[in-house]
Amino acid sequence: MRCLILACVASALAALPLRAEVEVGRILVKNAILFTLQPDETAPRRGYLLAGDDGKILRVGYGDPPSGIRATQTLDATGKILMPGFVSAHSHAYQAATRGLAGDQALDGWLAANWPYWHASAQDHYYDTLAGCFDLLRHGITTAFNFNDGNGQPGFDVEGFKAELASGIRFVHGYCLPLKATREGRLADFEAFYAYTRPFSGKTAFLGFALGGYSCVVPDKDYALLEGEIMQKYGLYNQAHYLEAADPRQIEAQRARFGWFAESGELGPRLSFGHLVHPDDSILRQIAASGAGMVWNPLSNGRLASGTADIPRIRALGIRVGMGVDGQASADIADPFENMRSGLYSIRSRYQDASVLQPRDVLGFHTLGAADVIGAAGHVGSLEKGKYADFLIIDPHRMETGPMFDPYGTLVLACGVPNIEKVYVGARLIVENGTCLNPDFARVTAEVAGRMARLRANLEAPTGPATTRR
Repeated sequence: MRCLILACVASALAALPLRAEVEVGRILVKNAILFTLQPDETAPRRGYLLAGDDGKILRVGYGDPPSGIRATQTLDATGKILMPGFVSAHSHAYQAATRGLAGDQALDGWLAANWPYWHASAQDHYYDTLAGCFDLLRHGITTAFNFNDGNGQPGFDVEGFKAELASGIRFVHGYCLPLKATREGRLADFEAFYAYTRPFSGKTAFLGFALGGYSCVVPDKDYALLEGEIMQKYGLYNQAHYLEAADPRQIEAQRARFGWFAESGELGPRLSFGHLVHPDDSILRQIAASGAGMVWNPLSNGRLASGTADIPRIRALGIRVGMGVDGQASADIADPFENMRSGLYSIRSRYQDASVLQPRDVLGFHTLGAADVIGAAGHVGSLEKGKYADFLIIDPHRMETGPMFDPYGTLVLACGVPNIEKVYVGARLIVENGTCLNPDFARVTAEVAGRMARLRANLEAPTGPATTRR
């Protein structure tokens, strides 16, 4: 009898509807026009995102969120765009303090004018970098490959790294080997700073350590060989400034050194080429065969009269493409919308063909494509479960864009930074309506202005040693 009763109870319980599993997160965004930027996304449509307390995406999908979802904060984004934060695969944040300088100069003249301001002191470098990172965040850039360009100057790498951490931006730190040093000196400088950064890996917004390379720009084969040795020993990514300036002498010299990349062991999937404006076909084919990528910087290339990278040809060969806003002294305004449009229009003008590059293409370059070429695609660049919840809320009606005939067209061609309502990094709101919420923002801005004013007053003229370094 007892067994019969237990069987009846079990049968009755089995017939009851299952209770929905509850999943709790920090923030739920719903009813948004969802741009996941996943490779197979055909067209954005209404959807949701749930992020957890660990700052990562728990769920993302189209339609309504499942009934079991709960969150500490719920944001109804009806009529607004939800997209991953922009990724700048090539930035020099410390350059933000000298925007507008040397507006009549190409690369070398521009460098000579800016150099004394950028390398005055390590403390200046800290504040300049911090202000530059704040500026990137205000423009919707949540991840940056940031070239620190310390060049072995005491304290510069450490202060630049501290500034990146303090800003709240997610970053890959691009370290460059000192130019004026012996091989032993370069290696010792690298090893000391690399060891300094290790405790921060995986515990902060620090995504990774990489080389910010100058192989084949500087006429020093040993420099290239050491970069390759370090890449292989430590498993590092490297982004090499290469074939940027339009000066025929530089183009010829850098092309002639291309073989150093292969000889040093640099050439491969962990190498990307910053700029790559003036390669010949042989170089492009070798890059394609190696699996290396490139980073397109159209605003900077236009400002410095460097030329236009042949993106359709580069893509046709299967070379991976990301985009960067470069330093704020050469792009001047770190605006990814302006960068995308500038690039798109320059390519269409070059080919005189509107079908050669589309809004969806450049949007992909500035998100998942950029993350891919800097080795961060597993963490950022698209809205996917398990990736960091770094995202933007964009209101296309803030500056009226009209009906959304084509979501990609509206976002890329008709929206801009003023349309960005909120910027989140790790599911935390850090910029709202153009205002950086970091409590140090106003103080740092004033500090940089004061330091720059004093530095300018102390310099007889804004000149410095000619160099091909960025």
